[in-house]
Amino acid sequence: MTSLGLAALLGLGLAGCLSGAEQGQVNLQNDANTCANFGARYGSPAYSDCMLAQQRRRDLKQIEDLEKTRLTSQIARDAQIMTDRARKQRCDRDPNRRECKR
Repeated sequence: MTSLGLAALLGLGLAGCLSGAEQGQVNLQNDANTCANFGARYGSPAYSDCMLAQQRRRDLKQIEDLEKTRLTSQIARDAQIMTDRARKQRCDRDPNRRECKR
């Protein structure tokens, strides 16, 4: 179990250094190993189902990560808008403020 964890960490560490095609090969090999560990033999319907499930899991993870990134960006944009509005209101009340003399 420890070697599997070490291999996973090593794979994650190297993932940033791989091209898209190389990462695809690594993913395919990892999926094949996972399915083999589940007892599915290569070429069997169970193996095909397992491989599809692994790809679906990876796709859903990617979609989830993209959605988190989108939400983070939206929160940052909203915060900037609120900051700008607050600054404008302060400057409207007191145009002599240091932040208003730009």
